[in-house]
Amino acid sequence: MTAVLAARLERAAHVPLDFFRKMIKGGYASPHHWNDEVARQYRIARKSAAQTAINLAAGGFVPILDDIVPADWVDEWRRDLAGLDCRFVVLRPPLAVALSRNQAREVCTVAPSLLAEPHEMLARPYTSGWSAIDNSDGSPEDAFVEFVRRNVNHGLPLTLADRRRAARQIVDMRPD
Repeated sequence: MTAVLAARLERAAHVPLDFFRKMIKGGYASPHHWNDEVARQYRIARKSAAQTAINLAAGGFVPILDDIVPADWVDEWRRDLAGLDCRFVVLRPPLAVALSRNQAREVCTVAPSLLAEPHEMLARPYTSGWSAIDNSDGSPEDAFVEFVRRNVNHGLPLTLADRRRAARQIVDMRPD
């Protein structure tokens, strides 16, 4: 979804945390077996993604970061992205839908127990001010429409040009 959103904005970039995690080849620590080294590599990846986002924003692009954000990472993201207007958007379908999608993937499937924990985590009170989108019944385009709707209602950081472009795209996607 984040890549779809970035592609639909006039000047935006998709910044997936996993890209930075997977740059590590020798000594890669798998999150399937969490330990201090995995935590350290995630911190490095978050700092790298944050610096990339700052550079992209300075170049006139809207950086859209893609990550699962536990409570203790929120302050770190805000600190590392100081100076940027950060908004958190959560794509959170029901767990059964998330598990089904995970099993349907050819790559990057994770154990159901590993998916259940972050799913529950993203429903905790620390996410109460975030924009949570249940994208279980629709396509990435449907989630995009919902994101734009919430942007208009809640003042998320889209420019007027991005809003106009989004409106044209929505009319093209849904002429009825």
